[in-house]
Amino acid sequence: MPSGYVCSHCGAPVSPAQNRCHQCGAEIDWEKAVGRVSYIRYLPAARRRRRRRRLLLAGVLLILMLSLGAWWGWRADGTQNRWRSGRQGLQHLRSGQLDAARRDFGRMVAVGEKQTPASSPTPAPSPTPAVPLAVQPPASPTATFTPAASSVPAPTSRPEPEPSRAQALIQLARKTGQQNPCGAADLLQQALDFEDAPAIEDLRQSMEARCQQLTVTPPIQLNSPLPAPPGQRIAYTAYDIPSGLYSIRTWNLNDRLFGSKLADWAMQPAFGPGGSLIFRSVRSDAPGIYLRSPGGDLRRITQGPDDRWPRWGPGGGQILFTSARRSPDESPHIYLVDIDTGVVEDLGSGQRADWSRTGQIIFSGCDAGGRNCGLWQMDPTSLQRTQLTAIPDDNAPAWSPDGRYAAFMSSGRGQGWDVFILNVQTGFIIPTASHPAQDGLPAWSPDGRSIAFLSNRDGDWGVYIWRLDDLTTSRLFFIGAELPNWQQAGLDWGS
Repeated sequence: MPSGYVCSHCGAPVSPAQNRCHQCGAEIDWEKAVGRVSYIRYLPAARRRRRRRRLLLAGVLLILMLSLGAWWGWRADGTQNRWRSGRQGLQHLRSGQLDAARRDFGRMVAVGEKQTPASSPTPAPSPTPAVPLAVQPPASPTATFTPAASSVPAPTSRPEPEPSRAQALIQLARKTGQQNPCGAADLLQQALDFEDAPAIEDLRQSMEARCQQLTVTPPIQLNSPLPAPPGQRIAYTAYDIPSGLYSIRTWNLNDRLFGSKLADWAMQPAFGPGGSLIFRSVRSDAPGIYLRSPGGDLRRITQGPDDRWPRWGPGGGQILFTSARRSPDESPHIYLVDIDTGVVEDLGSGQRADWSRTGQIIFSGCDAGGRNCGLWQMDPTSLQRTQLTAIPDDNAPAWSPDGRYAAFMSSGRGQGWDVFILNVQTGFIIPTASHPAQDGLPAWSPDGRSIAFLSNRDGDWGVYIWRLDDLTTSRLFFIGAELPNWQQAGLDWGS
């Protein structure tokens, strides 16, 4: 009996020659179209339901597989970096920074960086190069580990492969080896962590031998009007891209090398008496202001989740900080905390305050009515305020050691964020080095002859120095390819 037709009552196969179903006895009227549709179906209802369920299950499994594939592709090496590079390139293109946009687009289409295998028992150390003060990092893939791109490549062109981290470190070591063999030996030691090759070890030993010779002969004189006294160091905020972790690290000026890590989940460092350090903790379970002694002991000073921008008082027994959650109107206020007693005093509205050695406080804020915003000066005893500037974007002021000048950053006086110097007595403002990139977070040297600041003018983030002796700007060291929320990072120069 053919199986092309089935009875709509019982599902048994029927033949067009039949008038009744041989199984259930239902009558089939073959001459009436309505009866034919009513009594004959190609599939019974039960089989149609089973087919719909199978299709639905297959669709759900397909969606799950596509979702897992998209998640795996997003987590793959280089995908997120290329996405961020494309987003930064669009931002630079909108702001008119064509060179930075070309560099970002070139990084986006280039082959991803060579990553350390996941089966490695210990993570590889950061490839942050130790760059001497007199040697400028070249604007090439060896310094930033990104492909150089003079123009945005066509979609059909195939980008050149990016050199590995070991090769980039070797190239940078060869360029800096003539003037700083000690730093080159350090870079080659980092290259060995990525690629254990005999040729790299031989080159490292030769640089190490030259470095030992320099300890006997007089060291190379750096072309800098500011010789760094022994013990000077810069504390800065670093950002680890894979983990999203902020930490505070140091860079030593006497040997031009990176120092140790001082704190994890921390930012906004400030050096104090005897080499002590205060900083803001960004840990969700332990926020507040912390004090790190020279020996490494930690002490929690405040516990507010919004307590930020700590700065030392002249005597070292008090700390200024900013918080919005402590104030009744939830606007930023300046607070003073006594380290020994823990008593907190509200000094009024304002933020990012700095306390000079002469006893004056400078901060960013507005008047009592929320108008006339800019930089203000306040007497800590009478709390009397005097307006110094009238640009609302003037921010992050820092006193000079002698208390006559204040360095600050502003986005309302040029093409973007730049660093300026204010003569507090005359009101005269001096720009450091106007640049279309992001410059900010100034910090004075202990002798007051130079200013360190954060900038991404070379495509990545680094710390630069502006010398007041000859009004020149140069790069001190590299921080990282990305620094989210850079205006909250913090920077300080201590002895």
